[in-house]
Amino acid sequence: MIAVAEAVGIGVLLVAVSRRAANVRVREALTRAAAPPVLEPAAPAEDGLLEARMRHHDKWKARLYNGFSATALEPLLRSARNPRELPEYRFQVLRTLDEWFQAEERAHEARVELSVDVLIVSHFGLPGGNTSANVADITALTGAGLRIGLLHHPVYRWDVATPLNPKIAELIDDDRVVPVSVHDTVRAELTVVRLPTIMERLMEDLPRIETGRTVLLVNQTPFTFYGEDGGSREQWSVRGVHETIRGWLGDHTWYLIGPEVRATLERHHGHELDGLDIADEYWYEIIDAADWVRPERRPESRPIRIGRHARDAPLKWPETPEKLLACYPDDPEFEVYSLGGAETPREMLGSLPGNWVDHPFGSMTAREFLRELDVMVYFIAGEAVEAFGRSPLEAMAVGVPCVMDPRFEPLFGDGALYCAPDEVAGVIRKLVDEPGAYEAQVAKGFAKIEESFSPRALVGLVRRLGVDARRTPVSGPPGDGTE
Repeated sequence: MIAVAEAVGIGVLLVAVSRRAANVRVREALTRAAAPPVLEPAAPAEDGLLEARMRHHDKWKARLYNGFSATALEPLLRSARNPRELPEYRFQVLRTLDEWFQAEERAHEARVELSVDVLIVSHFGLPGGNTSANVADITALTGAGLRIGLLHHPVYRWDVATPLNPKIAELIDDDRVVPVSVHDTVRAELTVVRLPTIMERLMEDLPRIETGRTVLLVNQTPFTFYGEDGGSREQWSVRGVHETIRGWLGDHTWYLIGPEVRATLERHHGHELDGLDIADEYWYEIIDAADWVRPERRPESRPIRIGRHARDAPLKWPETPEKLLACYPDDPEFEVYSLGGAETPREMLGSLPGNWVDHPFGSMTAREFLRELDVMVYFIAGEAVEAFGRSPLEAMAVGVPCVMDPRFEPLFGDGALYCAPDEVAGVIRKLVDEPGAYEAQVAKGFAKIEESFSPRALVGLVRRLGVDARRTPVSGPPGDGTE
């Protein structure tokens, strides 16, 4: 039975391959894979072998279906042609290839031509700040009458099969927000590549893009950690990302998400910046305060409820027990609330102090959490570089004053208060007890949002980049099925 299935599958594949002519790299991979197979030693029939081979299949299948077909085809075809492979595994590989080639034919026939004002290229499956920022930008731009195209671009070394985040998926209406397939042709006034890491390895399956202007939105630093000796744990390469985008979309401008990214690039990567067009203006994350502001302040009472929400990672917390307890005091005058997990402080201290309340990630929305705070306290590890700081921005939008690490002052200005860890308790007491101080700081936060972080501010930036909604039809014409 297996031999018959293999013969049928190979026949289907040969027909499908003969029809496929759109991707030169795919044809090259197929040519290499068509060479006489190297007969490998028969695999030993040991427990777990098939499961291990199926994990190998699943990895390459994910890349085959999610933008990296030229790379994935060769190992899959090599396995399919190897008579020494496990028959069950070989048959599964053949079935996957057969299904993929048929799906490719259908997608090629269904390709369309799209016209949009702004094309956003990003990883739309991430759970955190990148998705929140994308949702905010899309909502602001469509609210201004612009049509937005979305091209999902996974990161090769991550799980490329991660689906679209539901927050992104629910925005797609095939009218003002349209998904872009790798088979489509898209014309855009502006193309925005958000998240440099996706450009570490460009997808092999890409749509045809005609764009008036291209920008790279730099919303993360090249390394995760920075110390006196430079960076460690590289996320992306300055020169590599620049060359990838230039080879794909041509000349482009880098827009940084905030002053901390600029300072890091200049301090640690200055020798790599030659030839880059880096805008003086920032592409800040935005928030619509009208959607976040609480109807009224939490009733004044003791203990004072301070808190923060962020993913639970060592870099997101002060790095020593002394600094941690200075920022979040073990004092009956305060209650400390966290959202997102608190394993890092729990491990650092042995256990959480009795005045802490920890809400796990996903147990409530950030908006619900923030509305129950008196003050947001936001400090991070000394070696960490926070490219932006969306959590404090959300607190300001709710109407919660922020006490923060002084490194954030170039970004938020007088929208927040800044001090050393051992000054936190005193700053909070003054804010809460001094008549009018709390309300004055809330007002400063709202004013800073409107000036720099509002939908209006983003739309103004996009307009300055030459985008005009009147030039783009609401619905793009479908393709006629020809190249």
